[in-house]
Parts: sequence; C-alpha cells; structure tokens
Amino acid sequence: MKVLIVGKGGREHAMLKACKKSNLVEKIYVLPGNCKMEDATRVDIDMYDIEKVKNFAIKENIDLTLVGPSDVLALGIKDEFDKVGLNIFAPTKSATRIESSRYFTKQLMEKLKIPTTKYVVFTDREQTLKFVSTLEKFPVTIKIDSLSKNLGIFIARSNKMANDIVNEIFDENENSKILVEEFVMGKEFSIFTLVKNEKIYPLQIVKDYKRTSDSEDGEHTGGMGACSPVAKVTDNEIEQVVEKILKPMAKSMYEDGYGFEGFLYGEIVITQDGIKVLSFNARLGDPEAEVLLPRLKSDFVQNILDVMNGKEPEIVWSDDVCVGIVLASNGYPSKEKCQDKMKLVPVDNDICFMGVEEKEGEIFAKGGRNLIVTAMAKDFETARELAYKDIEKLKTDSFFYREDIGKF
Repeated sequence: MKVLIVGKGGREHAMLKACKKSNLVEKIYVLPGNCKMEDATRVDIDMYDIEKVKNFAIKENIDLTLVGPSDVLALGIKDEFDKVGLNIFAPTKSATRIESSRYFTKQLMEKLKIPTTKYVVFTDREQTLKFVSTLEKFPVTIKIDSLSKNLGIFIARSNKMANDIVNEIFDENENSKILVEEFVMGKEFSIFTLVKNEKIYPLQIVKDYKRTSDSEDGEHTGGMGACSPVAKVTDNEIEQVVEKILKPMAKSMYEDGYGFEGFLYGEIVITQDGIKVLSFNARLGDPEAEVLLPRLKSDFVQNILDVMNGKEPEIVWSDDVCVGIVLASNGYPSKEKCQDKMKLVPVDNDICFMGVEEKEGEIFAKGGRNLIVTAMAKDFETARELAYKDIEKLKTDSFFYREDIGKF
C-alpha cells in the first residue's frame, strides 16, 4: 500500500521510520518533508493547500494518509478527504477544536467534571491588564485560546511580566482570546491513544521537557527532549487517567457529534490535590513521537488500520526505555535566525530531523529545533549516556541542548 505523511518535522520523520517497518507498506510519500527524510518520496506541495494535497492523494491512489501538524488538521483536511473517500487517520475540523480552542476544551472538561487547572478567560485588553495587575500569587500561566506559531503558552512570574505578555499578545492580534490559568506543579506526563469514535486504545506515556534550561526556568518551547516511559508514574495513575479522563472525553465527543478519529493525547500533571489535565491534543506530539514510536514492536500501520476498521489492535511494546535529546539553534525560541552549517558526523543511535535544509549539498539549520537524537536501552541511565554521547558529537557553538533529559 501507499502511505502519505503530511508534515516536515521530527514527528513526521518518526512516523516515516515506523511506517517503513510495516510489511504492508510499499511506498511512502512525505509532504513536504525535509531534506533528511531520505527513505520517502518528497512532495513539493504546500501542506496548507488542502485542495492540492487532496488532489495529489487522488492522483497517486494513496491508501492511507497520516497528518502531523495540528494547524493542518484545523484546516479540515479530514473533512475534505472524507468527501472523496480517501482513507485518512485524523480528526475532523470540528473534533480538532479539542486542541485548536483551549476555551472549548476547558468548557468540555467542566461539563464532564474532568479535573483541570482553574482559569479565567478574557477577550478585552484592558480587562485582562486590570486582572493581572491584581494577582498576588505567581507564577501564573497565560495561554492564547487558538493555535499559535509559538504555542501560545507563557509563564508570568510577576505582575510586570504578566502585563508585558498580555500587551504583546494583543499587539499581535487585537481580537485575541486569553486564558489566565493557575500554575501547578507535580509529576507531568502525556498519555497517547488511538481513537475511533467512542473506542479508545491507550498507547504509552511520555515525558516532554518544555523549557530551554535544565532548571525549568527557561522559555517555553516546542520541546527540548522527551523520554518514554515515565519513571515514578504508577500503573494505577495511568489507569485513572484512561478511565476517568480519556474515555469520558472520547465518548462525549462521539455523542456530541464530533466523531473523533486519530491520535488523542492528554497532558497530565499529578499534583498534591490529585490528577489534573493541562491540555488535550488531536495528534501525535513532537518530540514525544520520536521516543514513543521506536518502542512500538507491533506494526504501526496495521494497528492504525485495525482501529479504523473497528478491530481490536494488537499493540506490542518493547520493555526498553527511549531517551531523545533535541539540538536547537542558539536563541531558540525567541530568536530563530541561526542558519549555520550542521556538523552531521556518524553517530551510533537514531536521529530524526526537524528544521534543516540542503544548500549546495550541505545541510544547514533553519533555526529553532534542528534534530533529535534518540537512544534505547534497558534503563534510563544507559539510554541517557548513549544519547548524550551522540548529541555531543553533533553540537557546535551555534547550537545548544538540555543536559537533564531522562533524569528523574
């Protein structure tokens, strides 16, 4: 069969590698992909031009399409593919609201009595500024309601900082909707699932490291590394999340007519007050996919097809752990101007490429996150040692990485 993967980053590279292992797959296309996705045929089409993507899938008789980026899902690629009978494992535009509108999801969680962080929502600059000026407890989390190129999540540690963040958001878009949330701490992890309507099939849990610095005081990023599974999270805690959070959410969306199909995951924190949901997402995560999929021993494509066809998937996992470390350009995420040549020497472990481009036969960074090195082993200490040995080979003065990925 022919598989089309929409996207161009590390998550899509990990999906490509997983599809490559499947005995069902004869040919893989990536649209648009990146220059290091050498095991697939790259398609030079704008992934946001859904009509052109659909027409390509029709022309090439694509049997299955997988989508990485949430903003492509939010454009309604599933809806358009369904109209012409193309197989695509993805949520509809309306179902993607679980990620594309944080306020929508908060309301849904309140309806289902799913525990989440306390919040206040604003659509007016002056009202928001007035509210944050009265705050006495810090830090607080400030989120943009809709999808945003910089994730739209900010941590304010003072009234002045909150004031500056609010003004920056409204300066960029005067019609912004903002959620000001309580900041909570605890054991954080994400749990991924395959979903078809009310049926939900749990995968494994992953820890994502969002901050730029080891101390977790740095800026919020798309993720500086990840590991799977997550130490100190118990089977009982995972079961509670599946039974009391994920299953009710999938069932509710099905009953409300959204009919979710695709990857669904919750970002969870276990606090002193119990389990709380930080957010829901309608896709595989990045860099979570890069440490999740290497641990999958069963056929990735077969598992997806079984779910789509209403069959119970036989999902099998390796007992090994996986640690992934991101190499990012200096200045990320505030400044992404580094376009230096990358030092791509041979390494012992796996690499998924993110922001890279080819110029005259050489590979250059595009700024932001450039690649992730992943290593598997029987324990976190060994996996960390293997991954860090490789990432050090690839680093130059133009790039940086965190040094505490996979440390508990």
